[in-house]
Amino acid sequence: MATPKTGNDIALGTFYMILAALLLALGATSARLAASDLNVFTLVFWSNLWMFALMCAWVSFKPPAGGIGTKRLARHFLRSVFTYSALVTYFYALAQIPFANAVILQSMGPIFVPVLALLIYRRLSDRYVWLGVLISFAGVAMIIQPGNLGISLGDASAILAALGGAAAALVIWSLSTTEPPVRQMFYFSLFALLLSAIPLPWTWSWPSSTQLWQIAFVAAFTLIGQYFYAKAFSAAPADKVNTWSYMTIVFAAGIGFVAWNEPILAVTVGGAVLVVGGAHLATRERKVAHSSP
Repeated sequence: MATPKTGNDIALGTFYMILAALLLALGATSARLAASDLNVFTLVFWSNLWMFALMCAWVSFKPPAGGIGTKRLARHFLRSVFTYSALVTYFYALAQIPFANAVILQSMGPIFVPVLALLIYRRLSDRYVWLGVLISFAGVAMIIQPGNLGISLGDASAILAALGGAAAALVIWSLSTTEPPVRQMFYFSLFALLLSAIPLPWTWSWPSSTQLWQIAFVAAFTLIGQYFYAKAFSAAPADKVNTWSYMTIVFAAGIGFVAWNEPILAVTVGGAVLVVGGAHLATRERKVAHSSP
């Protein structure tokens, strides 16, 4: 399968990815507030319901170029399957293994992107992508400070979540060749809502009015974050800019300090430096290469 032909504006793609990381970190903060007395499947369903309602309003007032009609419905559905599966396996891992271990294993997603790009698109990412991804991952490990990692069902589930997220990233990359971000988000919100409704007969519970508003913020931040995630892949190759998605961990550490007084240690600052430095290394070399004759 050929590599998707998207833009090569690394700077713009990086900006979009950092903005997406910030928005998704804010969405995770809202989810933490809403999930205190609400089961995960109900939270996912209501957030997807809010997202679909917001997208319906969005496309009604400002439809994407060419409308919402698409010839790539199966690819949109595949993206939603990967994303929803990643979410479910991630939450399962959080329930089975220590939080830090689940987070760092799930954050391996950017490592899988160049691997899957090689297997599916026969695209061999340059060595700076691989080195930058590994440096950023080391920074994430410093921030999370995980304990000893075992190979349990929970660990395997977290790794599957990372793999699912990476697979979704490649589908988004492919969709970005023809599908505007707004159209992508419309079908993502539709299929995600349908998928999240499947377990409701066994998991249903009513959220409180306060939780409904908290979930609305989850939906809004996630929706806009995913929009800029797709914009990043329209602007630049996914294997070059996806490393910046590690910034979600950096933003989460800062939010934890402000909202819950969670300490920021020297090792956290060092990890953040590695995250930014590795992501910059992964993107910088391609831009330099294209500037040479």
